[in-house]
Amino acid sequence: MLLKDKLTKYFPSINVEDYDWVRNPFSVSVNEVIGLTLAEEDNLISLKNDRTIKLKFKEMTVNKFWIYAQAEFLEISIKAITILLPFSTSYLYEQGFSAVTTIKSKKRERLRSVEEELRVSLSTVRPRIKRFCTTRQAQISH
Repeated sequence: MLLKDKLTKYFPSINVEDYDWVRNPFSVSVNEVIGLTLAEEDNLISLKNDRTIKLKFKEMTVNKFWIYAQAEFLEISIKAITILLPFSTSYLYEQGFSAVTTIKSKKRERLRSVEEELRVSLSTVRPRIKRFCTTRQAQISH
């Protein structure tokens, strides 16, 4: 129920049931899907009947699945990715807003470059601090 509430908040004009095929293309009938072209319908039918890709679906997240399926089922994958794209961009927007409010707190009043701090805050790259410390000497001996 929480996901539905969030969808209604951010995308009030979207009927969630129309996009059930994106969340699980194997659980819907192609006749129930609205707004697909003939090529996209053919792709969806072929995808639903492919047992190998069905096994991959169980192993991956929805985003990764549609990117993986793009190699064989281009038309329907592009449609699904286009539908999923606003969710990732709104998530990054919220994450960035949260980072900016944290950065601009009283503890960081002398901050000169918000852009650099924001880039570090939103990065998915994990810092290798131990490796960095082993390559540097803490204090030069006299």
